[in-house]
Amino acid sequence: MRGLASCGPTAARAPLPGAHAFGLAAGAAARGSRRRALQCRAADAARVPVRFVVRKEVAYGQSLSVVGGAPALGAWDAGRGLKLSWSEGHIWSAVAELEPGGSVEFKVVCQGDGKAVWEDGPNRDLKVPGAGQALDVHCAWGKTAQRDARASELADGAAAFQELGAAVAAGGGGGGGGEGRGRSSGSSASSSYEESLSSALSSHEDAVAPAWQGKEVRFMRSNDHSQERRGRWDASGLPEGSPVAALVKGDEGAPNWLAKLGVARALLVDDAPRMRPEVDSLAAALVYLSWVNSGAISCAEGGGHHRPNHHARTAQQIFRSLEWAIEEDGQRAGRDPLQPRMRSFLARRLHSRLPSFSANFTQAVPLTRIRDIAHRGDIPHDLKQEIKHTLQNKLHRNAGPEDLVATQAMLARVTAVPGQYSGAFVEEFRLFAAELREFFNAGGLATTLNGLRDVLASDPVDLQTLDSFLAAKARLDDCQGDPPLSEVMAVVHAATTLRALLLRSLGSGLRNDAPDAALSMRQKFRVAELRCEDYLFVLMSRFINSLEGQGGSAALAAARSSIAWSHPLAVLLLGVRNIGLGGWMPAECMAIENEITAWQQEAEYDQNDNALRLKATLERCLRLTEGFTDALLSVLPRRAEQLGAALGVEDWVVRTFTEGEVRASLVFQLSKLAALLLVAARALAGVTPWDTLVAGTAAGRLVEAARLEPGALEGVSDPVVLLLREADGDEEVAAAGRCVRGIVLTQELPHLSHLGVRARQERVPFVTIEDRAVVEATVRPLVGQQVVLVASPEGAQLRAASPSEIAAAAAAANGAGAAANGNGNGAANGNGAAAAAAAGVAPVAVAPVAKATSPRVVPLRDCVSSSVGGAKAAACAQLEQLAAKSAASPGGAFRTAPGCCVPFGVMELALDALPAQQRRRYDELLAAAESAPVAELDGICEELQSVLRALRVPDAVLRGIAAAFPPGALLIARSSANVEDLKGLSGAGLYDSIPNVPSDAPADVSAAVPAVWASLHTRRAVLSRRAAGVRQGDAAMAVLVQLMVAPQLSFVLHTASPLGDAPGVAVAEVAVGLGETLASGARGSAWRLAVDKAGGGVTTLAFANFTRALLPAQQLAPAGTGGAAGGGGGAGAGSLHECSTRVVDYSVQALSRSADARKQLGARLGAVAALLERDFGGPQDAEGCCLGDAVFVVQTRPQPM
Repeated sequence: MRGLASCGPTAARAPLPGAHAFGLAAGAAARGSRRRALQCRAADAARVPVRFVVRKEVAYGQSLSVVGGAPALGAWDAGRGLKLSWSEGHIWSAVAELEPGGSVEFKVVCQGDGKAVWEDGPNRDLKVPGAGQALDVHCAWGKTAQRDARASELADGAAAFQELGAAVAAGGGGGGGGEGRGRSSGSSASSSYEESLSSALSSHEDAVAPAWQGKEVRFMRSNDHSQERRGRWDASGLPEGSPVAALVKGDEGAPNWLAKLGVARALLVDDAPRMRPEVDSLAAALVYLSWVNSGAISCAEGGGHHRPNHHARTAQQIFRSLEWAIEEDGQRAGRDPLQPRMRSFLARRLHSRLPSFSANFTQAVPLTRIRDIAHRGDIPHDLKQEIKHTLQNKLHRNAGPEDLVATQAMLARVTAVPGQYSGAFVEEFRLFAAELREFFNAGGLATTLNGLRDVLASDPVDLQTLDSFLAAKARLDDCQGDPPLSEVMAVVHAATTLRALLLRSLGSGLRNDAPDAALSMRQKFRVAELRCEDYLFVLMSRFINSLEGQGGSAALAAARSSIAWSHPLAVLLLGVRNIGLGGWMPAECMAIENEITAWQQEAEYDQNDNALRLKATLERCLRLTEGFTDALLSVLPRRAEQLGAALGVEDWVVRTFTEGEVRASLVFQLSKLAALLLVAARALAGVTPWDTLVAGTAAGRLVEAARLEPGALEGVSDPVVLLLREADGDEEVAAAGRCVRGIVLTQELPHLSHLGVRARQERVPFVTIEDRAVVEATVRPLVGQQVVLVASPEGAQLRAASPSEIAAAAAAANGAGAAANGNGNGAANGNGAAAAAAAGVAPVAVAPVAKATSPRVVPLRDCVSSSVGGAKAAACAQLEQLAAKSAASPGGAFRTAPGCCVPFGVMELALDALPAQQRRRYDELLAAAESAPVAELDGICEELQSVLRALRVPDAVLRGIAAAFPPGALLIARSSANVEDLKGLSGAGLYDSIPNVPSDAPADVSAAVPAVWASLHTRRAVLSRRAAGVRQGDAAMAVLVQLMVAPQLSFVLHTASPLGDAPGVAVAEVAVGLGETLASGARGSAWRLAVDKAGGGVTTLAFANFTRALLPAQQLAPAGTGGAAGGGGGAGAGSLHECSTRVVDYSVQALSRSADARKQLGARLGAVAALLERDFGGPQDAEGCCLGDAVFVVQTRPQPM
């Protein structure tokens, strides 16, 4: 009787029964060795038949596809590529029909367990011959520079291609030969064998198991199981006491699966605080157990005799701690709904790596059916011996993941040829295989759900939910070809409803003394909801493929009707709901779900405002998915690299682990659908993925940097266009170097943010592009090349520069770059005016200062001269006068916040009160800050700030502030320096504001005022003054103190269009809550309104989609005629009184729901803009807020133009 080797490798190469649960076609590889020559007639040759032949040995459960630019190759979608079929000798092949005469790029992709691994190297290229010919293309995996393409003429009735075996023997294979070690082969597998294998596999098509990455399973007729272990256990270089180090040391003494589960238990249970593991341990354990289950970390005989009930008991202990971690994570999230629940995600992923501990497997002698099978009298002796030694004895002595692989291979073998073995034996073996899948928690979805039927039957509604889902699934499974979108959507809805039911049963928490039966039932519910999530992945993939088959985003944009969008948006909504059900930012998911529901009910998407509003929500949805990816990247890759290197795991397994976890998650499908819909929404709205903050043209070499900070361009002197991965809104453009000619930021940013204002002031073209697909396809390939950035109000273009453009950019940079000593940092490394002159920049004139000679507080009305308390305080004093006059202005009335000022000189008086040695040290540090290298600046700035923060505020100042406001009022202490709010030096956002300061709490006021003083010497402020040519010793700080309440809306108002494209138009950006959201680099967009100042017409340019609103921790109703200094306020870096955040649901925000609300607010702000321009004598950059019907302007400064 044949063993595994003699029955051919087909069984070992066919996808596992559950492979299609991650998007693979079960049995595709098994059917592949049919050696039929393709018959093709010349008369039918409108397209060219191209046969792709690839030589590669793959792991159990994996298959190959050819993916490329042609539709027949999936149009670069790995899920729709050309599936290759397996033949003996590890040869994979398939035929595609391609357009004649064209060029096609392609690559080979290895798929399995929901993961797609692309071969390394550049794209392969192929020239398709003309009509009437066929092309045979032979490749070897990973050798993209080598291929063998042979064209041949087609003739009537003749085979298009040579028989595959002969073609390979004739020299095909791309010159690569076979990979890895070959397998011994006996008789060749027949077509009927593979057909029956495919049928056997499809009977368990929804089962789940990882792609096997371990050693080849070998059937034995005696106990040949080896205790030999190969590998390494090198914990050197790992942090002592870290989870990864604990796993490496533990694994060295853990040869078999039971021992390895014990290693995980020690980390997740025994050593975890209160038996509740944290993220670091969960992430390391997820990597470890994933590799153990897939065979990447192999199990070996370890001696002893431990039946599977020991594994089950160990899993029970781990399961309990994972459930406690999920519960505790949910409690933490209740305190901060925007905190990503990474702990829950990792714990849930780990659940699927554990065996079952139901009563069937915790009994003293589990899995006895295999013993009876091994002693049957109706099977050949050799087969009996193989079952006994490979399965029965091994399972009862030393069970491991390899036993599931061996069982699946044996099942395929004994069902390959109908009638070859006793029907009763085959049926018993099928039952055993199902039991083993249940033990490994690799059972199918329907099987898992039906195991809960008796429990759900106690509630007729729950039972109906289960039956409705199973019926919908059956209807979908019976569909021939591509099912209607409505049919797929119905199953998605039914699966989501069922999953919510299952999770509701898990929501009660787990008692410390829960009995075994309760724990076992909880595991069944947990596994069932995880299976539902896996199936939803498949459903969404199927929906997306069908949607793309019907024209995708182009068809949606062309349809314009909301009817065409109904099914895609419904599936998107259900996808978001499932992400929330899984515990990932549920409050954010709920808000997005509410918005999608509301916009579906509103109107047709061919109306521009509706399309823009939908676009904003789709961008928010994509941010949610990108946040998930970023969170995984922050916890998994480093641990996978550490563990892989320490244990000798193959490099490709390590490299692809995190990507596999991302791509196997439901979030991946959600991101694909959201991206597809976003492309259509942009087309409807008439906008591009590019967003221009500062218009202009820039040329230079495209250089990528993580952030805009000093040192980012060290050693660079030639002009550059900077590709930035992220920004927080507090950066100075010049701090990175005067060589920066343009900026491309790969995140969305408010147009009127501080960073946007500074870029406009320095006349640096600035664009954002948040579409990651566009960045990867059109931007990142240009890194290192000379490029031209053209930014206009209509969009932006980044392209390779011509020789003349390169020469012009170099000529423009001549002089200034050389004067900066070629270090690329120009004024950022110089000292004041000298450095600015060296960089070709005229120093900014600093406003004169009249320093107080005694500690005092100045009423705001007496601060009209900037010499008393700075330009900001002077502007607020002027605003106070203008507000009084504005009451008579039709539609332009606004209010201001009452306040007072701690004038210039009080800080110096407090410094003079220090001991002489401390005072001298401060002066020394200030002098050092003038010219210290950037690398030394951090320490100097920190010490300067430390001195100022420790200053004692004079009693007269504390009394003056308390007397200026009602008792119990909340105040905001704001910077008002002589080096901000000036023409040529706005200093927007450079210095700190401290919100939520109680007026009658002297200790809080005593901390807030010095905190503002200290912000004079932050690193970014020092570098900004250097870039502007201002001496550090010339900078002075006053403190503007104003009444603060919680605004409903905050705004930034530019009284002239910042892009200069619309004379007579003001632009306002509006956000919910405090204005820090607008001023900072928070990801997202604001409501952006363009207002005709003369006629009052309002155009909506963008809808808000910020995730969160910033609110004061306490709220205070307006007192008397006071107002709110909330528009420009916010928690600066040194905040003493933290603000709170809440998730914003734009479906209930009037500015999103009502065009009238936008027009009303826009018209009021336009009238205010006209007043400000007229009174202040030029375009203004104003900040303010709205509270009820009142509009407050809290500060204004000259607008950079």
